[in-house]
Amino acid sequence: MRNLSLKPQLNEPEGGVDKSAGKARRRVMPRYGEEEQRSQTACPLRKRARSGLTQLVNVIEGAKRRVHAGRQGMMSGQLRFQGLLICLLLVVSATGCESLLPKKQASAVPAWVLSTPADSREWFWGVGEGPDLDTAKRAALKDIAAKLRVSISGQLESQVTVANNKVDRQARTRISEEVQKTEFNNYVVEKTAQSASGFFVLAKVDRQAFIRDLKEKLGNLDASIQQATAGLDQKTPLERFVALRRLQPNLEKGTGYAQLLIGAEPGSDGAARLRNYESRQQQARQAAAGLVFQIQARPEDGDLAAAVAAYLNESGIRTLQSRTGGGNVLAIASSSRADEIYGSKLVKLKVALNVLDDHGRALASRDYEVSGSSTYDHRGARQSATQKLVDAMRKAGALASLGFNE
Repeated sequence: MRNLSLKPQLNEPEGGVDKSAGKARRRVMPRYGEEEQRSQTACPLRKRARSGLTQLVNVIEGAKRRVHAGRQGMMSGQLRFQGLLICLLLVVSATGCESLLPKKQASAVPAWVLSTPADSREWFWGVGEGPDLDTAKRAALKDIAAKLRVSISGQLESQVTVANNKVDRQARTRISEEVQKTEFNNYVVEKTAQSASGFFVLAKVDRQAFIRDLKEKLGNLDASIQQATAGLDQKTPLERFVALRRLQPNLEKGTGYAQLLIGAEPGSDGAARLRNYESRQQQARQAAAGLVFQIQARPEDGDLAAAVAAYLNESGIRTLQSRTGGGNVLAIASSSRADEIYGSKLVKLKVALNVLDDHGRALASRDYEVSGSSTYDHRGARQSATQKLVDAMRKAGALASLGFNE
């Protein structure tokens, strides 16, 4: 009965009532199966309406999920940023707090560092600083040497004259070198203290022991110099020159020791010893100035003779070109061999230097063997070999280059 009551509502729009003219309206009953067909036709309409609503709801729900996911991403990024910001604030806060903590006070500098004890008759005093005790100790000893050097320079300054100005300036240079390499054996490390960068050291040197050591060294040098200069006036100019040139190393040492003695013990015999050594050095310079070597060489060895003469003049020894005997003679002889290898010109020289006194006696000799090369000609190769000869002589020294033992 419920189905029959619904039929007119569904079939009325479709013309389920007969509207023919002149006939009374009547209800037409559906045939068998027609109701099922119409119900099936109505079902898709209800399904489509439900699908559209579902899709709309799904769209809305999807939009909500995307919005929610976006908010979560934003929140996650904000959380990461906030985490970094919090870490930064913690670091800054820790740094600020650390700056508020009481700082460690540096140890006070000892009074003996600020005011080193004055030198006395018994002791030289010095202060040094270094990353370790050994370095600080060496610095303290250098401090003592520097003060001694200043004392020596001040005492020698008054001795400079126009005549010996050059000598004294060279002596002061040697003083500086001698003092800097002086080793103090009799020293004591008096005090030590920590510094900001390591250690302070207060050292003292036994002054009297240092003076005794200097005098002992000077005594040994004086004995050696006196023995070497015995009968110097009876020697030939060349023999005198050679003897004094051989004394040069000892004279320089004696000059340095004497000047150290002047600084360590003012008023002692250091000044007298210094004048003695300088007098010997003056004799050596005069012997060199009065000595003349006559260079003898073949015409083809003229280039070698000129190069050797230039080096000797540079060393303070005068030379003359001569082909005759007499006087002090430096005889130069050579042999050469020319080759060519892979386009390069080669020259090998064998050079012999012989020194003769004014009586013709051989005093010294020395042989050299040098080679030179050139890409142009053998003449350039010979010039290269000649330059190597001069370099070898300069390396040996003026006397040793001629065959004398220094």
